[in-house]
This record gives sequence, structure tokens and C-alpha cells, in this order.
Amino acid sequence: MKKINKNSKRGIVNLFADFILTKIDKNENTIIQITDCESFMVVHGQTTSKTILDLEDVKSEFYELFKDELSSIGVEKINTIDVIRYDQEINNIEKGWVFVNKAVFTDGLDPVHELSITSEFPYGYSLNCGRLMVYYSQYIFNHLYSLLNTDDVQFYFTKETDDSEDFKIKIICDTKQNLKDITSLILDVFSFDLKDFKDKINDYNVLEDILYPVKDKPYTKQDLLEHIILF
Repeated sequence: MKKINKNSKRGIVNLFADFILTKIDKNENTIIQITDCESFMVVHGQTTSKTILDLEDVKSEFYELFKDELSSIGVEKINTIDVIRYDQEINNIEKGWVFVNKAVFTDGLDPVHELSITSEFPYGYSLNCGRLMVYYSQYIFNHLYSLLNTDDVQFYFTKETDDSEDFKIKIICDTKQNLKDITSLILDVFSFDLKDFKDKINDYNVLEDILYPVKDKPYTKQDLLEHIILF
């Protein structure tokens, strides 16, 4: 995942997206995107929740909690335009390419110049809207980087199965290991039961992804290392 500097405009939009996310029931599917247009922030989003947020209260609480970070980038007041849609039909996002790294959070290049800045996936996305897929991919890789002798992997996560009823996952990385053997190992060791995994990390505060990137995460545990054996 991309490391986000909380003391930057990019950091603030991503942090604000996650902060709003924490105000919505975790069992709801939610996507929040914040776009900073200099004089105001557009809060765009959709959620399965029927409970409408008082965005003014949420904004005030966010400002009080992160006043120092906001002041460091010259923000003395937050003006918002609320375009969150409620009671929407949103399916779980459980398929896509995920880039994972041994360091979990990695530095990325920001654009040289932007007229506006928008929050980025997975920040602002609820667990079932792709974030859990990212966390689980990181969980898998955290068991494998020593075996693969590589620091990063591109992992295609999916719950779709082939004729043998195996998940049609894919791996791209620079390793001397046979990737077919690695794929078989992953399918043998990891259940891909996202519901069970969600229960294990449900108490985790997603704000810590930005606020405390080097702190231990529940999705970086190595509780299955004894099963990581290639024959």
C-alpha cells in the first residue's frame, strides 16, 4: 500500500476519507472519496447504510482531532460539499490486482502538479469494498517473502474457481521459485475465507494505516509459518 504522509494535502484527503468511514457501521459496504479543490472539499461516496451522517459534526470533530496536521499545510477551515448517497446496492469487491510489499507501506511518486487532489484506494473503502482483499493479500505475502526471497509481489486476488474448484489466483514476482508450486502452496495453506479473516481484524482502527504505518497490524501476523513448506 502507498505510504501516506498525514502532514500533506494528500494525507489529509485520505485521512478524512478514512475518518468519515469510521462513522459508518463496519458491516455496511461503503466507499468514500474526498477531492480537495483548494477552497472546498467534495465528499463523494456511496454506502449501503440508511443512516445519514451529519457531515458538519463529522467535519468539526475531524478538525479538532487533526488541527495540528491541518495547520501544518495552512488549512484553517474546512468547507465541504456533501454528495454521499445512502441506501445503495454495493456488492463486495473481492477481485483485482494487489501490489504488496514486505514493508507494507511504500513510498510512491506524487504528480508534479495537480489542480485537485483525490483520496486513493484503499483509503475510504470499507473492508468488504476491497480493503479486506488488500489486507488478506498482505497477510499471505507476509508468510512468503523469505521463501520467495523478494520484497514485493503483484497478486491477483479472486474468489472465482476453476474446474478443479481452486481459486484462480495469480502471482507475479522476481523469484527463483516455481510460481506454480508457490500458487499451489498458497491454495493449500490459506482458506481465503474473508468472513473469518474480517472477524479477526474487525477491531482494527483503519485510521492507523495512515497515522501509525510502522505499527504492527493484525493483517501482518505470521500465524501459519509452520505450514509454509515446499516439497
